[in-house]
Amino acid sequence: MSNLIFYAIAGIVVASGLLSLTVRNLFHCALFLAMTMFGVSGVFLYLNSDFLASVQVLIYVGAVTVIIIFGISLTRNLMDDRAKAMNRQLLFAVLAAAVLTVILFAAIHQSSFVTQEHPMAVTLGTVTSDTQSMTAVEAGASPVFQSVGYLADALLLPQNGFAFAFEFVSILLLSALVGAIVIARKDPS
Repeated sequence: MSNLIFYAIAGIVVASGLLSLTVRNLFHCALFLAMTMFGVSGVFLYLNSDFLASVQVLIYVGAVTVIIIFGISLTRNLMDDRAKAMNRQLLFAVLAAAVLTVILFAAIHQSSFVTQEHPMAVTLGTVTSDTQSMTAVEAGASPVFQSVGYLADALLLPQNGFAFAFEFVSILLLSALVGAIVIARKDPS
């Protein structure tokens, strides 16, 4: 039964992801992208990772998709029905997608999740190499409640180097928003 729920969520993610790539209206494309992000949030809920599911909804659906829709609304020329939605790089895109799909399927096939009935069967102690998390799992603490603190440590400790990526992405999104405003602005001169 639980695998059926996962396959239903995965089907929604794949279908809305494909629709976001094939729909000709960019506004509808952004809405299907939001549906894809909601589906990924459902996968996180299926994996009993409530924190990541809520972050997925808040950041990706709430912020990134709204910025994309805002940018699409500001660039009026892209909303024209006569504007080209496809380009000449279709063959390269299909080839890159096929190579990436083969790599992903090979990685999934070699992972330990293939042999498990449910992904939560892999304990937190075998996934992380942090000695504190291993002792917390061995002591009988719930890995679900302990995972948020360990996730914050793994992402934001300076020695791990992920804090720079968060700052870089925020600057990138801000520059994209400013760029969309500059493109959409009607300059009188």
